[in-house]
Amino acid sequence: MLSFIARLPPDAENSRELDRLNAFSDGVFAVAITLLVLNIETPKLSEGTDDDALWSAVKDLAPDVYAYFLAFAVIGLFWYGHAAMLSHLQRTSGPLVVLNLVLLSLIALLPFTTSLIGGFGDSKVALSVFALNLGAAAMADSLMDQVAMRSELYVPGEEPDRRTLTISGILRPLVFLLSIPLAFIDPTIAEFFWLTLFIVPDVAEWIARRMETAESP
Repeated sequence: MLSFIARLPPDAENSRELDRLNAFSDGVFAVAITLLVLNIETPKLSEGTDDDALWSAVKDLAPDVYAYFLAFAVIGLFWYGHAAMLSHLQRTSGPLVVLNLVLLSLIALLPFTTSLIGGFGDSKVALSVFALNLGAAAMADSLMDQVAMRSELYVPGEEPDRRTLTISGILRPLVFLLSIPLAFIDPTIAEFFWLTLFIVPDVAEWIARRMETAESP
């Protein structure tokens, strides 16, 4: 893989390569989010089945529907953050392309790990595998942020705060990884713990400000 990066053509780091990276990523996100619905199967009932039986069969699909909307929201958030980051870059690089492929491979895996939640309900193992999938994806996403920052890939003047970015990049995967032991205590607690992701940006900014204040003379 390292030799592949070394053989990248001279124009592989320009804006055209960034456009291709963005288009390919959007395609993978779109396919992954579309495949989620395949986990919801049409009830197999005999011809002439009455409405009560059909309604009962539809209600049995509730776990699959819940898993679908959960994963749809998660993939949507990953896509939004990923697209926002790429929109502020002026070029790409070999390491960024490799990390992007790692991230996309984990996003493409989500329809499978989502089907575990739909098929096995509040199974501790199913939730743990799903959380591990998301934790790994969040880690790859955070590493992309770091590579973009350290390699100065951002458009001048559009760089995020380095310290806040680093702290947020640690907290996001940590939320998913910490939810794994929580799943073995109570699966519901683990699912609610994921909601802390919504306050991660504010927490990261608060920690960054505290650190800056502590360093000030």
